[in-house]
Amino acid sequence: MDMKILAFCVVCYVLVGAILGSGCSKAAGVSPEPVAAARGGIELVVYTGDFAQVREARPLELAAGRNRVDVADVSRQLDQASVLYTWNDAKGVSVDSSTYDLGIEQSTQLLQRFLNREIELVYRGDNGKEGERTKGILQVATPGNLVVRVGDHFVVNPNATVEVPANSGIVPVAQLSAEVESKSAQKATLDLAYMTRGLSWSADYTAILDPDSDSMRLECWATVTNGTGIDYPDAKLQFVAGSPNRAVTASHNKLEAETSIAGEWQREEMRPLANPMAMDSDTRPIGELVAYPYKSTATIRQGQMNRVRMMEANEAKLVRDYSVRLPASAQISGGASDQRIRATLAINFTNDESSGLGFPLPAGAVRVYETSDAGTPDSIGAAGIPDTPKNARASLTLTNVFNVYALPKLVQSQQVDKRHLRRRVEVHLHNEKKRAVDVRLVEGFYSAWKIESESSKSTKLDSSTAQWKVSVPAGGETVVKFSVLLG
Repeated sequence: MDMKILAFCVVCYVLVGAILGSGCSKAAGVSPEPVAAARGGIELVVYTGDFAQVREARPLELAAGRNRVDVADVSRQLDQASVLYTWNDAKGVSVDSSTYDLGIEQSTQLLQRFLNREIELVYRGDNGKEGERTKGILQVATPGNLVVRVGDHFVVNPNATVEVPANSGIVPVAQLSAEVESKSAQKATLDLAYMTRGLSWSADYTAILDPDSDSMRLECWATVTNGTGIDYPDAKLQFVAGSPNRAVTASHNKLEAETSIAGEWQREEMRPLANPMAMDSDTRPIGELVAYPYKSTATIRQGQMNRVRMMEANEAKLVRDYSVRLPASAQISGGASDQRIRATLAINFTNDESSGLGFPLPAGAVRVYETSDAGTPDSIGAAGIPDTPKNARASLTLTNVFNVYALPKLVQSQQVDKRHLRRRVEVHLHNEKKRAVDVRLVEGFYSAWKIESESSKSTKLDSSTAQWKVSVPAGGETVVKFSVLLG
């Protein structure tokens, strides 16, 4: 055969094969490269107790047939069993399988993926310039130990830089990959949702009391802690009061399991977001729990604690509650008493609209201040508040009181018979403050009891407790007298 004719036939054969191969590939619809899903539309539903649901909209383009979709920038602590793939305005799309890659945190983790594979050792001179390059098979890659087989000998801990190929399918950051089947080439939006550890929130309050009135300014802030290993830019936030029962899985590695807010994140500054805004006036239910939507968006960065203001009330009504709990009557001594008992201050309020509130309050710490004569806030105590629904009452015990106290005195003790003892008691209530205060005087009894006489009307709180409510003038005292029969 003529050599020119033979060469022409070979070229035609190659071209036909290329065309057929190209046509077959197109018909099969196999995407030659993974489809990257960009981030967008991030929503965080954060529960108390280190638990959150992440939702993201990921726009992408699908080829007809099978596609591999890579979803980068996902939490390093996500629960893979909770991942949900749904599609917005896409037809004939289904997810056949999903893979979660934790990524690489340390160089040894990267090298361990190249065990029994070829790597390259790069030796450099004292001036830093590259010298010899040697290829070998990686045998051992542990912290402080590197063994490479070069030819017929082993090189232990070489004084060289190790280079590995970057196109080996290894991802440095946490990533989800999904095998997606699409009936046609189309633009689609993947709605991704998953549960994760590493995101949590807590509520805390600032209450500033007016010393001349029974009102306070109350602010509630949410502190969001992000230990997931990624940022959440321009995210919509919802804070949920409470945490539902959930099927949890073990942490992906020991390092994450042992990481705590105190140990890992305490070095990060607690950073208020710029121009914090109040929460929406309406909450929304999530099952049997309450969610607090945040009006604006916020960027929640990894390793940070961010604060956003949830709500505020400028003039919430309160009641200052001064109380003195007396020892049991049998323990009160006679004669001139030096048994001074300081009063305890609590503030009580009702979470309703008439009191300037009327909004479900999440559990949290309340730091209470009182405005001084100079107009600066002075701390007067702190307390915790539980989840408080609308129209419920709340009480915060703050501190012992320096200048409101009681001096109890046993006036008479009489044995009535073998079983009964009569005791007459006087309690001098002192108030050295510049304003009158109402004091609750509480007395507990360890045996059967009956109040026979009293200077002020008491109330029976329960089977073993009586209470008197009396007013004590500014700079003065009030005396409460009572006789009780014990037996």
